[in-house]
Amino acid sequence: MKNTTNDKLFNSLKKGLNEAIEFSEGKSNLKLKQTSISVPKLPNFKGKDIKNIRTKLHLTQSVFANTLGVSEKTVEAWESGRNIPQGPAQRMLFVLKNNSNPLDVLGIKVS
Repeated sequence: MKNTTNDKLFNSLKKGLNEAIEFSEGKSNLKLKQTSISVPKLPNFKGKDIKNIRTKLHLTQSVFANTLGVSEKTVEAWESGRNIPQGPAQRMLFVLKNNSNPLDVLGIKVS
């Protein structure tokens, strides 16, 4: 029984190594699928843009901040133009602005 397991493992490794050698020599019949992904550059959201997104969703600054995972002071700073969102916050704002049911996309239930 033990030899059978070792034989299977050996044969599997041997097959994989032979496939790797064939691939490196350009002799492989393996069909590889390549996927290309294009990530658009995020816009710079201004204070009025952020406030428009929030009011369109009928959210207070407090609830909007909780939705984005930031503090209410951060939302206040964005909307007043004292600060601008960066990185993940930009991506979240992009999602909220460009989806017909943005809160559903984020798994947020409105009742």
